[in-house]
Amino acid sequence: MSPSRSIRFETGPSGTSITVVAITELKLGKSSADFEKYEQEMFEEIRLRNDLEDLSSDSLLLSYRAMHWTYGIDPTKKRGSSEAVLRRVLQGENLWRISDLVDIVNLSSAYHKIPIGLIDEAKINGQLTLRQAKKGELFHRIGGDTIKCRGREIVLADDSGIVCYGYAIHDSDRTKVTKESTTVLMLHYGASAATKEIISDATDFTSHLIKRWVDCEVSEPIRYVSPN
Repeated sequence: MSPSRSIRFETGPSGTSITVVAITELKLGKSSADFEKYEQEMFEEIRLRNDLEDLSSDSLLLSYRAMHWTYGIDPTKKRGSSEAVLRRVLQGENLWRISDLVDIVNLSSAYHKIPIGLIDEAKINGQLTLRQAKKGELFHRIGGDTIKCRGREIVLADDSGIVCYGYAIHDSDRTKVTKESTTVLMLHYGASAATKEIISDATDFTSHLIKRWVDCEVSEPIRYVSPN
């Protein structure tokens, strides 16, 4: 089994990639006490390996920041999702309790410093395309306000509009995963410093945790790369 949706690139500098894994037959639940214990152990490892003051010079995070700057997004004001969860862990805070699947994705994203998105496959309309936003285009993010695009931002969109704003800064409320979701696409977003090997390790790690703690089936990953 492989993901049924491909990624088309209309923009994206050299090194831009999106690796897609299909999660099917999903029965979304709450994280178990066993996972929460494991998560706390991983938090300790993350804090041993990283320092909050050093994040501004971290090569992986810098590659995502550089991409955001290129498309007119200030990453000090709108942080990439992986940096946001990593900072939260390094500040001694726990991650949010959403669902077993989302909790695993947030933990893996903080550990690997790789942005990971989730999209309900049934809510996608047509082709997924990495492109620049249209001027005045509206984006409704999960749990937040509506963003009116200036026309420079990098976004992942389907035929109905934006599903991810700013290369994994915000996911769309329209395509979010809920307890009714049964088929979900998991996207690992790669940038110049996030090599094929780094993304592969992160994808394998995340998939392993999902197979361990989530009631679902997990496909083999497919990697799509910008032609630039």
